Amino acid sequence: SKGCCWKEGAQAKFVVSQRADMKLFLSAFLAASADQCDVAEEQRSDCGFVGVTQDQCESKGCCWKEAGQGSSVPWCYNKGGSPGPSPGPSPGPSPAPSSCPLKYESKGAPFSEAEMSKISGYYNANLDINGSGAVVAAPDHNTGPGGDYYFHWERDGGLSMHALLATASSVSAVDEKFQHYITWVKKVQGQQDPHGIDVRLEPKYNIPDGTIFDGSWCRPQTDGPGLRARALADYAMAKVAAGDKSQTSAIYDAVKHDLEWVVANWQQNGCDLWEEIQSNDFFWGRYTMRAGLNAGAALADEAGDSATASSYRSVMKDIEATLGNHYTGSFVFEAQNRQKDTAVIEAFNDGDFDGNTMFAPLSKEVLGTVVTLNELFCSTYDINQKDTAAGVPGILYGRYEGDSYDGGNPWVLLTATLAQLIYRQAAAATTATVDQATYALLQQAYSIDAGLTGAALGSALMGAGDGVLMRIRKHVEADDFHMKEQLSRTDGSQTSAKDLTWGYANILKAMKARKDATAAVGLASSVIV
Repeated sequence: SKGCCWKEGAQAKFVVSQRADMKLFLSAFLAASADQCDVAEEQRSDCGFVGVTQDQCESKGCCWKEAGQGSSVPWCYNKGGSPGPSPGPSPGPSPAPSSCPLKYESKGAPFSEAEMSKISGYYNANLDINGSGAVVAAPDHNTGPGGDYYFHWERDGGLSMHALLATASSVSAVDEKFQHYITWVKKVQGQQDPHGIDVRLEPKYNIPDGTIFDGSWCRPQTDGPGLRARALADYAMAKVAAGDKSQTSAIYDAVKHDLEWVVANWQQNGCDLWEEIQSNDFFWGRYTMRAGLNAGAALADEAGDSATASSYRSVMKDIEATLGNHYTGSFVFEAQNRQKDTAVIEAFNDGDFDGNTMFAPLSKEVLGTVVTLNELFCSTYDINQKDTAAGVPGILYGRYEGDSYDGGNPWVLLTATLAQLIYRQAAAATTATVDQATYALLQQAYSIDAGLTGAALGSALMGAGDGVLMRIRKHVEADDFHMKEQLSRTDGSQTSAKDLTWGYANILKAMKARKDATAAVGLASSVIV
């Protein structure tokens, strides 16, 4: 009656008046919507989140089309002609770059023995669920965008069990949990895979029965075999060192099963550490595969299988020949499609082993990466600038540049892995001859004083590591040191999955590295800069 007209936004591109035929309108609208989902694979931009279903995707106004296994094309993607809806809460504009100096004069351990006992208790409660050998990622069925975390992730399980061994007072203290874990690994890997991939590359399993998670997820996950193999091989060698060779052969069979896949397929396309993108050249994957092969070679030698040990070491060299390509001249990048990523810092720690000289703690590659990520996360998160202004030492790290998952926040486990790396650098600095270029990078990374050597340099770096853990402490102490996956980028409050196992593992490893650094500083003598 008013004779008015109504016009949809740019995506619909047609006008309907009160005189229009509604049937024709709906037909045209549906056709336009369908056309908007006809986007070439190489032009599709991700519109989902980890574990998104088709219903969740389409309810957000996004398009859904499955891609083949091994493809890096997102299944849930934005409509053509517009950026589409955000995959999660907008992180908002980044604040202007600001300084986050890490210099800190330590006043003692960031966590007391009683507090560490409490943290260890939370951690151990997530291992060997009901005696099954399963490691729950987090005892949380509803984490928000991430959904249910009550599964055994292959990656998290391998990392957590290796952390258990690395931080234990003795191998006998972890025997029961490892025996159950070995049984679990053999059980879940004996299944027929329903997704057309090798079962060793599945992301996760149901607890407690060990059946394969049957929902949509990022597959294949190629880092699992190397991580599992290392945990089991190092356990077997620890048993040998303690005088027990009774299980060497049985454990070696499980390790060999995993590493056979690595030897033949280490260049295969797979998912990243965060289960979001795919590549055949992730630094994280290759560096940790190398560590798994190194551990497997030692166990193969112990088992009298010199030919297999030799093959593992040969593939290690092949992998090593590719790793230098990840260094830009300033920092080490994760992959071409994900450059600035703290997965690299995690790799520096989890891919290290006795006798390793690649990407050593005081190398220009490692220090340059710390400098780069310090600058990124200092300017990205309001909470880093607020904490610094309030006199709280340290810095909080997140996953990668542009992360928007659950708001794009700092993560406890990644901040803890930075602290672990700094403590390793402190231990190395006590005996190293530190040249001027290296010292300049140390000052950029940690704002330390000029001219320090030996024990003094080690102590200064320990202070920086303590400061990082003190910043975590500031945000978790009120929750009785229960730790969630993330800390809010604006106010530092805890968010996402509660009691994340991997987060506790990294806190324990960082404090173990601090203990080692304390011993190194105590024995150090000065060196000339």
